[in-house]
Amino acid sequence: MDLDLVGKIVLVTGGAGGIGQSISRTFVAEGANVIIHYHSSEETATNLASELNAHSFYADLRKPIDVEELFNEINEKIGPIDICVANAGYYPETPQKMWEIDSERWSNTIKSNLDVTVNTVKQFLLQANKTQPTSIVMIGSTAGVFGEAGHSDYATVKGAITSGLLLSLKNEISGIYNCRIN
Repeated sequence: MDLDLVGKIVLVTGGAGGIGQSISRTFVAEGANVIIHYHSSEETATNLASELNAHSFYADLRKPIDVEELFNEINEKIGPIDICVANAGYYPETPQKMWEIDSERWSNTIKSNLDVTVNTVKQFLLQANKTQPTSIVMIGSTAGVFGEAGHSDYATVKGAITSGLLLSLKNEISGIYNCRIN
């Protein structure tokens, strides 16, 4: 089956992580020009990019200015992004009941999941070609649908991404962009 991805420029945020590596490999196998974003996994990202004949770029996606600089650098060195996979995120290792989660963990989980997705998608839409077909893929979790004991912070954020944010963006871009959001 031809997915029409040959030559498409694809950004995979968190592309050096487990899910991100699978996503990156799949797009490369379909002929896409993949950009592997990393925050803390430089060696893994560089090695994967070398293996896949892809590109790796650093950015702290929690910071809007870093995201803007990332997109500007990609546009300058590679070209405009056709597909943006907002995959980067953080899963707190230690399960804690909601009432045990301190404000620092709660804020960090929001910044490292919801904020990185919002910042990435916002910058993509600010720079996306409104007439050419583009795509946004936001990675959710079953935790956001069904909840997850010990990770209410993570479940809350993933639920926000896959319901409120996804559905609002779909309605906001309709008639403005030639963009699909999943």
